[in-house]
Amino acid sequence: MAKNTIDTGRRNLPVLASQSILSQVAWTLGSPSVVLPFLAVSLELPIFLAGALVSIRMTGSMISDLFLARPIAAQARKKRGIALTEIGIGGCLLMALVIAATGSVPLTAIAFVAAFFLIGLIQESQSLMLSDLLGDHLRPKSRMIIHYLQLGAGGLGAIGLALLIHEITKGNPPFSRHSAVIAASVVFFLFSALCILGMAESVPDDKTNPNLKPIHRQSLRDIVSDIASMFEQQWFRRYMVMRLPLVVVTLSVPFFALITAEAHHASAKGLTAVIISSASGYLVSAPLWQAVNMKSHRAVMVAGNLMIAGTGIVLLAFHYLHIDHEVHLHAISLFVVSVAATGISSARKLYFLDVAPKDQRVQGAAAIKAICRLTAVILSAAMAGVAHLHEVATAIGFIVLVSFWAAFACYRIVQPQNPKVSGA
Repeated sequence: MAKNTIDTGRRNLPVLASQSILSQVAWTLGSPSVVLPFLAVSLELPIFLAGALVSIRMTGSMISDLFLARPIAAQARKKRGIALTEIGIGGCLLMALVIAATGSVPLTAIAFVAAFFLIGLIQESQSLMLSDLLGDHLRPKSRMIIHYLQLGAGGLGAIGLALLIHEITKGNPPFSRHSAVIAASVVFFLFSALCILGMAESVPDDKTNPNLKPIHRQSLRDIVSDIASMFEQQWFRRYMVMRLPLVVVTLSVPFFALITAEAHHASAKGLTAVIISSASGYLVSAPLWQAVNMKSHRAVMVAGNLMIAGTGIVLLAFHYLHIDHEVHLHAISLFVVSVAATGISSARKLYFLDVAPKDQRVQGAAAIKAICRLTAVILSAAMAGVAHLHEVATAIGFIVLVSFWAAFACYRIVQPQNPKVSGA
């Protein structure tokens, strides 16, 4: 039995690593945070709608957290579900692209709204499945290594593909260039789906396992009660104090991308620049944050928040001095923010896996995300409204202020030595 377990683990490591890299390439080329808002602005959709797409995506994610967490936890096999979500996300991108090709702005707006809502719904379902799958099949050190390998190799692959597509299509009209990038993303989502099917998934035989009990439909009152019950857990309360300010920080990438799209959506180099910036952020994040994360999750999150705050201050200074017309300035700012946001996201996810008990992992993740998604929906919609009525720079100023608060919260709450708190 031990030999079979070792053999299964050895087989799953390269499969999960390959799938995560393919998925990272797909997400980078079709990023809902960077590429799709840029495409929305280039298709002449209103700035308010381009900014509100973040809220729409968060709404889909929140619905998934509220209504799908328990069915996902009860499902013994998850690899097929993950494969289907990869195909579903690729289908959403393809649908939006086909409708945008009609040239009708109202139809394109409806298509983008539908695509973002479905992507949020599907992506969050996938995230819940992956959290449980990786938590059951990989040790903490293996999870961390694969996570940063995904960022590094996936980022490098996305940079190479973006440059190749740019060279092949640089003489084409803007929509043709953008379509080629989205099409490549769809292909890699399909590759990722096929890859994970090669994983050897172990399923518990114990029928008394709570995850295998029959599930019943929950009312909204039951869902709210389950979320409220999580506040009885000390680890959950401490995590939420740190997590809530990070809601605004996670909005830094889409809003930094939005100000870049506003300034450079007509440039032939604009989309390639933002893809390379975000992909380079993933590439640099891999060795940088892995080294720091091995010692302290807190150091990663505090440093990441301060990087976002500092970058925002510099960008705002250049913006109000009217010297921000070069695409390189926005590309550099998006690169730094991508590095910082990736580090923060990675550290908080790894920290969650360390502190959340197995029997509360999925329920706790769903409760945390439901609360944070609701907060993000409200805040991102408000920030989109401010960006539409005034300018995107105003929203970035708010992100800068909250980033300082988040850095302080992470310093106070998160333990510096992560290996000691596993299972706490």
